[in-house]
Amino acid sequence: MSALIQWAFALCAAMVAMGLCRMLIPNSGMEKTFRFVVSVFFLTILLSPAAIRFPNLMIDLPLHTQAETMQRSAHLDEMTHQQALRIAQGQLRQIVNEKLSQRGINAHSIAINFTTNPGGEILLESVVITLDEAHRESQSGLRAFLESELGCLVLLHYV
Repeated sequence: MSALIQWAFALCAAMVAMGLCRMLIPNSGMEKTFRFVVSVFFLTILLSPAAIRFPNLMIDLPLHTQAETMQRSAHLDEMTHQQALRIAQGQLRQIVNEKLSQRGINAHSIAINFTTNPGGEILLESVVITLDEAHRESQSGLRAFLESELGCLVLLHYV
């Protein structure tokens, strides 16, 4: 019986506190948010005896140790880093293809090499482009042009 009295008292106290808070909140955009929060809080208090009486209704959140959380965080950081590298490679390939197509050249392959400095910055190290042997003589300034446009070492291979 005392549990029922405590629950009823908590319900009444929550209603009084919410009523006072509602009077203090001005009529504005915050009022809708406050009403929602108060409604959820009141509903939680209202249903708390059912959750205590029927433990199967309780929601168990998995608790992880700090080591597991750090491991997951490191994994997510690595995945994000790899995705950033793939996106950067795709965009750089597109830029190189555009620069080559301006000169009427189609590349067989474009390899992009990145490095990561200790601060975590991704730096473009070099670009390796494989071209047809026929382009060797007609494109003598191609390497210098690409290096000036890309700002990195460009290696040209011919097949």
